[in-house]
Amino acid sequence: MNHLEEIRAKLNIEEVVGSYIQLKKAGRNLKGLCPFHNDSRPSFTVSPEKGIAYCFSCNTGGDIFKFVQLIENVEFPEAVRILADRANVPLPDFKPQAHNQRLRIIEANGSATKFFQEQLDKDKRKYFLDRGLTEETIQKFRLGYAPDSYNSLKDHLVKIGYTEKEILDGGLLTQRSIADKNTYDKFRKRFVFPILDHQDNIVGFGGRIDGDGEPKYLNSPDTPAYNKSFVLYGLNWGKDMIKKEDLAIFVEGYMDVIAAHQAGTENTVATSGTALTIHQLKLIKRYTPNIAFSFDQDPAGLEATKRSIELAQEAEMNIKIIEVPLGKDPDECIKESPEKWKEAIINAVPVMDFYLSYSLKQFDRETLSGKKEIMNFMLPLIKQHKGEVEQNEYLERLALEIKTDIKLLWNDLKNLTLKKGYQPTTSSEPKTVPVKQIFSREEYLLGFIFQYPNSYSIVDENLIDSVPFDPNTEKFYKACKKVYNRLSAVGIEALREELDSEDHGKVEIYSLLIEEHYPDFADDAAEKEVMNLVSSINRSNLINVQKEYEFRIRAAKDSEEKTLLLNQYNQILKLKTKIN
Repeated sequence: MNHLEEIRAKLNIEEVVGSYIQLKKAGRNLKGLCPFHNDSRPSFTVSPEKGIAYCFSCNTGGDIFKFVQLIENVEFPEAVRILADRANVPLPDFKPQAHNQRLRIIEANGSATKFFQEQLDKDKRKYFLDRGLTEETIQKFRLGYAPDSYNSLKDHLVKIGYTEKEILDGGLLTQRSIADKNTYDKFRKRFVFPILDHQDNIVGFGGRIDGDGEPKYLNSPDTPAYNKSFVLYGLNWGKDMIKKEDLAIFVEGYMDVIAAHQAGTENTVATSGTALTIHQLKLIKRYTPNIAFSFDQDPAGLEATKRSIELAQEAEMNIKIIEVPLGKDPDECIKESPEKWKEAIINAVPVMDFYLSYSLKQFDRETLSGKKEIMNFMLPLIKQHKGEVEQNEYLERLALEIKTDIKLLWNDLKNLTLKKGYQPTTSSEPKTVPVKQIFSREEYLLGFIFQYPNSYSIVDENLIDSVPFDPNTEKFYKACKKVYNRLSAVGIEALREELDSEDHGKVEIYSLLIEEHYPDFADDAAEKEVMNLVSSINRSNLINVQKEYEFRIRAAKDSEEKTLLLNQYNQILKLKTKIN
């Protein structure tokens, strides 16, 4: 078999999809939250029997290759490479072009990582060891050091075959200005953290200054291999634990992630040199809808938490807040007491608890102006909750904290008018709602034929295909008829031979459509439904043809043409009489 068939033989659809999203058994199939739209209830169906995964809400999916293309946003050859690596299938006939810019940058980043690791001598290694990291952790995260030199990395990479332009395009070199043709190592005198995407590709770097200097942290720019809005630091190491724990913990920095992983909480990630983005949340939602934020306990960290909550609410995530009990961030807490960190995760608080705590830290509850600020902040958030029981609970706590009468708060809440369509948000990206496809009767009938091949005899005997037919499905019916006339049965493999390759996936999707809408149908029930669909299609087609002939008869000027049309029209009426 060729390499595509070998990959299909070694990787089943449920394993491939299950490595991205959580799946649960649903009859013969499996279901999970669709990764291609904001899905609040599982609508993504995976059929192990058919080897496809499809969402009937946003009409997206396909076989393992199509699924990886869609979820990784790559072309078919790259999807093949990803799956071939996973299945350990060699690809002798598939060689990405050497000039592929993204691949060259990733290769150069790998060489740079080895260079930085080699520079991490005993003296420099002490920095990481003093921060509580073990040798095993240093190796796992491939930590390194960029020497205090303007060209040592450039010289090394050029020597092993990379061009200066490739190194510059990858963000490892910099220029003082556009007019300056000279290039210099971007990372100098810094402890280096390689940034890997969720496919284990080294796409960029973060560098922490060795000693004093600004900026304290320096990150790779966006490149053809690295878009920081789509990358989460630590996800490549943590995605399995995120699925297992059904929770993703968001922290701020590289050291927070590394310390958390070393402490055993490997379901921890960090944004990659940027504020949290909707794309990063969509990436996490492949693995879990549940997240917990644990940002620094300073004013900037509190603001970051608030912004992240608003964005996560827009993405319809389930959110909790981890309040670090020791130190200013998870790294310091873990260094002092890993057990306290794990307890804090267990005791993560709901969003409204965080908001109340946040407002009390921001404003002085002892002054009248401070109380008004707290009320102005909290009351719109409380009013979002529709249930009076919930509202009353939050108002009671607020009244206790600012020492006021709950009746006064209730009056203010009732008089409060929220802005139309109010919801916390910091994203300018519009929320996409999938347009649900309405499948035609012809498509449902095809689904029954493919799901219950024996039912085609009813279709062959009763479907009137001599009148104009639905152009989108006509080729499928012609293929079925051709196979049936040859084999006296509709075999799926024989049917594939009659169809173009781009239509093969439709066969499985139409079949899966029946599984979704007609689960556990007995053969006799399926035959009855097939007959109902055939009758409905015949009736609809004949009515359309009848109207067309009535128009053509009225428009005919030649008597012979009108006579011919009338004869054909009468044949249509006879057919209508038979099906009524």
